Amino acid sequence: MNKLLITITLSISILIEALGGNAAGALTLRSWNSANQRGGDLFNDGKGALLYSEFRASLLERSHTILPGVSTLTEANLADVDIFFHGTSSTILTPTESTVLRNFVKTGGFVIVESDSNRSEQNSANSVLESLGLGSRYTGVVGGVNSPTGGMFKNTVSPTTVGALGDLRGQTFGTSLATDIESMVTDITPTGGMLIGTNGSIRSMVEFQPFANGGQVLAVGDAYGFNLFQSSNNSFFNPNNQKAYMNFIESKKFKAPVPEASTLLGLLTLGTCAIGTKLSKK
Repeated sequence: MNKLLITITLSISILIEALGGNAAGALTLRSWNSANQRGGDLFNDGKGALLYSEFRASLLERSHTILPGVSTLTEANLADVDIFFHGTSSTILTPTESTVLRNFVKTGGFVIVESDSNRSEQNSANSVLESLGLGSRYTGVVGGVNSPTGGMFKNTVSPTTVGALGDLRGQTFGTSLATDIESMVTDITPTGGMLIGTNGSIRSMVEFQPFANGGQVLAVGDAYGFNLFQSSNNSFFNPNNQKAYMNFIESKKFKAPVPEASTLLGLLTLGTCAIGTKLSKK
């Protein structure tokens, strides 16, 4: 009977491994380089309030890998990347880069898109969303408040609001002058966006899933990855800013592709045969 139990356990383990993939593994991120991103390259350790050193340190502390930033998007540059971070950039994607990013998300890649109140950054962020078939969602409207508690997460379950670092629904986050994001051009899934955070009347955090079974996109209307919001030494610090980003990033662990039906059938058959063999020998 013990051998039968072991066989059943092994069969179930095989199925769980197939379904879960490397869900427990660390993730790999890449951003633009310092020449293409106002807040600097995530790979480098900048110290100013408008840089990303605190965000970077937290990613490394949680065993994630950050690759050196890039000046252009290519298939090779994103080949081993789980999350691409488009932060405070004025770079407009070329048609080739748009295709690369579209394929990246279509096959499961995640993207964080930041834009501050600068019009050039809004145009850049819109070029990212347009490449994914989402249109220009940054509306050009700027507003909100400067406060460590000026933002409010919606009471909505999403990869950003509920995750590895906690449940943020109904909680505050740090804000400054932000740009508005149009969350719903259409309410047809998966092209419709989910509004998850506001800064006053400004819709400053929106999630998208551009392709069925593809990756997720978090669009934000302020540079919430800056030390300004993520370092306790700064005036707009709120730990929920970092928790939100980390929840979104680490939700990628559980976005492993489901095996083909034929693969699952084969595994089930293997387990069933093994169990049947053990029973027949009793």
